[in-house]
Amino acid sequence: MKDNQAKYPQLRFKGFTDPWEQCKLRGILAERNDQITETNEYPLMSFVQGKGVTPKGKRYNRSFLVKDVDKKYKKTELGDFIYSSNNLETGSIGFNRTGKAVISPVYSIFKSKREQESQFIGIMSARKDFIFKMIRFRQGVVYGQWRIHESDFLNIDIRIPSYEEQQSIICFFEKLNKAITLHQRKLAKLKELKQGYLQKLFPQNGSKFPQLRFAGFADAWEQRKLGEEAQLTMGQSPNSENYTKNP
Repeated sequence: MKDNQAKYPQLRFKGFTDPWEQCKLRGILAERNDQITETNEYPLMSFVQGKGVTPKGKRYNRSFLVKDVDKKYKKTELGDFIYSSNNLETGSIGFNRTGKAVISPVYSIFKSKREQESQFIGIMSARKDFIFKMIRFRQGVVYGQWRIHESDFLNIDIRIPSYEEQQSIICFFEKLNKAITLHQRKLAKLKELKQGYLQKLFPQNGSKFPQLRFAGFADAWEQRKLGEEAQLTMGQSPNSENYTKNP
């Protein structure tokens, strides 16, 4: 792509025509490296791939796992940009949607120099070309772990639009994410409903009658062997010539 073309996205919101300007991430983000102990205001959380900062489940109760109450973690605030050098390709990158928390010191955390710009970078980080720029700085350390130094990350060149256009893009993706979440919840409920019907529309525990039936059906289900209904030659599909149904 020519440099002049790279200054303009293919799709833009109405009212924005200016070229995107090139800058380094250090002009937008600053490292947040505050390490504190867990508190009620800053509870210990996880950074989950694809979800971001997430409360730990019951199995992670610190009273069972951590004896050192003075152990320090990295502090993060709402909107912070966060990444794990090890798992960039699988989604351990994004911004904090949850709020005040402490997470493992293995993560790199950055705050925005201007309100919400870290969130804009979090949206950009879903692009493969952004990840590729980061991976070029990845260095091997002990025990097969990887590291992208914060100074190298902040030295990456990117193109960004005006602050106003950033806000329009952030708003658009927030609405899109809410729609995705809504549909995911609907999908989860439909899957749960399907499992319920699988239980109720088929007889259970030796019964000849399912709990739930369609109108007009009242006869008992008959016991049959699968071989009485069909014969299937090994390796052949039901549509093959070797498939025959008993008369």
